[in-house]
Amino acid sequence: MNDEIRELSDTVRAHLQKITRSSGLPDTEESFRSMAAVWLEKKRMFEGQIRALDMVEVDSFARDDPRGALLLSYSGSLISLGTLAPAGRRVEYASISLRADVPDLVITEDSGLAESIRMDGEAAFTSGKVRSTSSLLKIAVCPAEVGPEEQEKRIREATIFLTNGFVKINRTVLSGGEDLPDQFTSQAIVAYLARKNGLTQKQARQITTDYLTIIESGVLLGERVPLGKIGRLLLKKRGPRKARVLVNPATGKEMTIPARPEEAVPKMSFSRSLKERARRVELE
Repeated sequence: MNDEIRELSDTVRAHLQKITRSSGLPDTEESFRSMAAVWLEKKRMFEGQIRALDMVEVDSFARDDPRGALLLSYSGSLISLGTLAPAGRRVEYASISLRADVPDLVITEDSGLAESIRMDGEAAFTSGKVRSTSSLLKIAVCPAEVGPEEQEKRIREATIFLTNGFVKINRTVLSGGEDLPDQFTSQAIVAYLARKNGLTQKQARQITTDYLTIIESGVLLGERVPLGKIGRLLLKKRGPRKARVLVNPATGKEMTIPARPEEAVPKMSFSRSLKERARRVELE
């Protein structure tokens, strides 16, 4: 990692030094190295997600290109552009780069590009609270043969994954992460869904609760309940078990495990796509 940081271009170094000063971190060499490490990790995560979803990187993107696109700025902000519709594009701007001078999440349903964009240039928008970005590091699109609906699906999936992934990376430099709330608690997930879909937290919580209740009901009724790309939940029969004596590894004493009758137990069947993507994950 240190070798990679030393090889950063002068332009990237200058940009990261500016971000470090605006992030609230101490203006020290250690803070710069931490910010550079975060920047490199976000770059790798973006590239990995693009490959996983069969998207391709391009050097430029025309204002009237009908496709959607995913943008990564030098400051580590993530911008998703929906496919072009008569009313414009859905633009989602997620600033998750530790900067204190830009909003966290802004969604505009009927915006658009003010002009064509290119790498190392800014992206300017026709409407919305965020009218332009910092210079762009990456521009990714789906291949030309991918339909609009599938494009939207891939871009939305990439946006959700990268937004949460970048937040997790940021936790490594903010107070060591000890004082930050976990982003995958029920409360945090509800808050994220509410912001992303223009709902109140009460509405998002009710929808989430109803969804989980439907899944639970289906499983208990003996159905194989689909969980989208994750897999399926179902009940399986587990045969009766005889009583047996085991040794407690903590105490070294024998303990009796009582007999159990035949019973139904919940099982998770993971999808092939999740298994394939899991194989690419580097565990710490």
